[in-house]
Amino acid sequence: MTSTAPFPAPEDAPKPPVDQNVGDQKPSDPGAVGAGEQLRWFSTLWVIAAAVHYTDSNPLGVLPVLALGLPVLVFPTSVLAFGLFVVGAGVSGAMSLPAAANHKMLSLLVALAFAAAALCVWVKRNRPDSQGTFLARWLETARTPVGLTLLVVYLFTVFDKLNTGFFDPATSCAGRLLDQMLDYNGITLEPSALIVRVSSIGTVLVEATILVCLAVPRLRRWGLLLGVGFHLVLAPASFWDFATMVFAVYVLFVPPRIFAGLAPRSAGPRKIALAAFGLHVLLSITVTLSGTTDSAFGPRWHTLLVLTWYVALIPMMVQLVRACLTDRGPWPSWRVRPAVLLLIPLLAFVNGAAPWLGLKTVASYSMFSNLHTEPGATNHLLPGLAVLQLVPYQRDTVTITKVDVTRDGNSGKVIQPRWTREKPPTTVPLMEVRRMVGDWRDAGVASIHLEYTRGGVTHVVPNALTDPVVGAPLPWWQQHLLAFRAISSADGPDICRW
Repeated sequence: MTSTAPFPAPEDAPKPPVDQNVGDQKPSDPGAVGAGEQLRWFSTLWVIAAAVHYTDSNPLGVLPVLALGLPVLVFPTSVLAFGLFVVGAGVSGAMSLPAAANHKMLSLLVALAFAAAALCVWVKRNRPDSQGTFLARWLETARTPVGLTLLVVYLFTVFDKLNTGFFDPATSCAGRLLDQMLDYNGITLEPSALIVRVSSIGTVLVEATILVCLAVPRLRRWGLLLGVGFHLVLAPASFWDFATMVFAVYVLFVPPRIFAGLAPRSAGPRKIALAAFGLHVLLSITVTLSGTTDSAFGPRWHTLLVLTWYVALIPMMVQLVRACLTDRGPWPSWRVRPAVLLLIPLLAFVNGAAPWLGLKTVASYSMFSNLHTEPGATNHLLPGLAVLQLVPYQRDTVTITKVDVTRDGNSGKVIQPRWTREKPPTTVPLMEVRRMVGDWRDAGVASIHLEYTRGGVTHVVPNALTDPVVGAPLPWWQQHLLAFRAISSADGPDICRW
C-alpha cells in the first residue's frame, strides 16, 4: 500500500533503479538491473571486437559478423541473442586455428567459458540456493573463468617478452610496432634506439602492473584504468581489435552494482559507440574500394579508422572507469566453484605454454615478443627453460630455399603462412612444412615444387604433394591446431615476427 502523505520525499532519498525489463525479477531488483546493464556493455563490446577484426585487412569479412551480431546490438539484454552470438564466436575462433591472433584465441576461450557457464547454471536451475535471474547467475558463473583466462594471456605476453631480442633496439617488436604506428598514420619519424629501449621496458612494466592489479580485487579499478589507457595508446598500430576484446572482458571484472548505477545514463555513450562503429565499418569498406592509403580529407584512411574507433570506445570506457573510481564498495573475489570451469583458464595456460612444451609457436600469445624456443634452445632471460620441451616438433627443422606452387582452375584459395613472405632461405620446423603442404593439398593445388636442406643434405622435390617426407599427411589435431613461425630467414634470425 502506497503512502498518501502530503510531504514530498527528500531530494537525496534513494530512488529505485530504472526499469530495464531484464530477466524474470521485479524491475526494482538492482541485481537484475545490474546484470542486464552489464550484459548490454559486454555484448556490445564483444560484437564490435568481432567486427573490427576485419576492418584493417578484410572489410567484407565483417558482413557475417554483423549478421550474427546485429540481433545482439538491437536486443543487447536478450539471453537468446547473446547465446547465439556466443556459439558464433566459438565457431569463428575455432575456424581461425591454427594461426589465430591473440584476440581471436581470447574470444574463443571466452565463448567456451560462457557456454560451459550456461550449462552449469541450467543444471542447477532448480536448486534451492539458486537465486536471481538466469542472466545474473550466468554472468556471475562466467566471471571467474573468463577473468582468469585474461590474466593468463597477460601472464604469457609479459613472460615471453623477457628475452634478449625484445630488449635489443635493433630487433625489438616494441620498436617495430612503434614504427608501424607512426608509418600507418603518415608520420615519417624513425624512433631512436633509446626510445625503442624505453618502450620495450615500459611495455613489460605496464602489462605486468595490469596483471597484478586485475588479479587483486581491491586493486582492480586501478588495473582497469591503466589497462584502458595502455590499449588506447596501442590502438593506432592496428591493435584496436585486441583492445576492444580486452575491454569487453574488463566489463566482467566490474561489480554489477556499478552497472546498476550506470543504467540511467549509459544510453548516450552507447548510441555514440554504435554510430561511430557503423562509420568505422563504412570507412574500412571505402578504403578497400579506393585502393589507396590517402583519403580525400587529408589524413590517411588508417588515421580516420583509428579516430572513428576512438569515438566509438572512449566515451563508454571513460564512463565505466569513472564509475569504478568513484565506487567505494568491495569488489568480488575469485569464485572457484564450479571447479570444472577452471578447465578453461587451464586450457588457456596450456596454450600459452605451448612454445615451452615444444608444441607450437603460433597462436600462443607470444606474437610480437621476439621469443625463440626452437630448435631446442631459447633466447629467454631465464636460462634452461628449453628443457621443458616434452615433444620434439621444434627440433626437427628444414631450411627452405624455394617454393613454387602450380595451381589449376579447380584449386581453391591458397593461404600462405607468414613465414613464406620472408626472404629465403627460411628455417622452419618440418611439421610446419607438412602442415602447409596439407593445407595446399586440401585447396586442390596441382603441384608444389620444394627445395630445402635438412640435416646438411639438400633435397629437390618436384612435387611435395606426393613426397613421403614433406608430403606425409599429419593427424587431424596436428594439422588444425599446431602452427609454427620461422626460426630464421634472410631477413634475420631475431626479427620481430607475428
